[in-house]
Amino acid sequence: MKANKANPHSTRRTKLLTSCLLTLAVMGVSLVATVGSAQSANTPARLLAARWWQWALEVPASQSPLTDQTGQFATANQPHGAVWFLAGNEGGATVRSITVPAGKALFFPIVNIVDVEDGVAVGGGGMVFSAKKPLQTAQAFVSTVIATATAMFCSVDGNAVPITSNNLEQSTPFALNLDSGNLFGVPAGVYFPAVDSGYYVLVQPLSPGQHTIHFGGTQTYQGIFSLDVTYHITVQ
Repeated sequence: MKANKANPHSTRRTKLLTSCLLTLAVMGVSLVATVGSAQSANTPARLLAARWWQWALEVPASQSPLTDQTGQFATANQPHGAVWFLAGNEGGATVRSITVPAGKALFFPIVNIVDVEDGVAVGGGGMVFSAKKPLQTAQAFVSTVIATATAMFCSVDGNAVPITSNNLEQSTPFALNLDSGNLFGVPAGVYFPAVDSGYYVLVQPLSPGQHTIHFGGTQTYQGIFSLDVTYHITVQ
């Protein structure tokens, strides 16, 4: 299913390009980032990535963290537990100011992509769209798109977090429960299997006080998509 904002029902593949990366940045009092494997997190990165998309998409478009220009919707739909999600954007530069509870690890993408090839509308609306091999089709598509990712960067309080192939992730299949008024403009329903691939970063809980996270990247699938996102974060 492709979400076409001008005519969301004209094509069948839903895709969304945002920002992301998969590196474990361990931040201490010295604010020096140490890069490790994201798989060392308590929750595997592939599961965090799936939950990230549910967080980003299972809200009304008017409250989407992806289109949020200021950070005003940062708390919407955040998961319970020890992880707090940050978002990319729909392209260009965005600066957000947010407050994060102390003790929360930060998980976010530099560049990522989601695809869904099957969807059933709620309320007896029937099949919205389908593919003969939805899982294989979605996996092949996200792999093709993410292979074009380039010029990715991330820094935490001015300390660079290297982005390498170790940051690359493909999620396990997951479901998207979309309400009416969703960002894609498709009928409310259950969309499964959704598959994501992306470069993600996991930052261990920052010390109380002021912090800055800056990240971005480019993908060149069917044109050039670039983003540059800055978060000014108050941890308290």
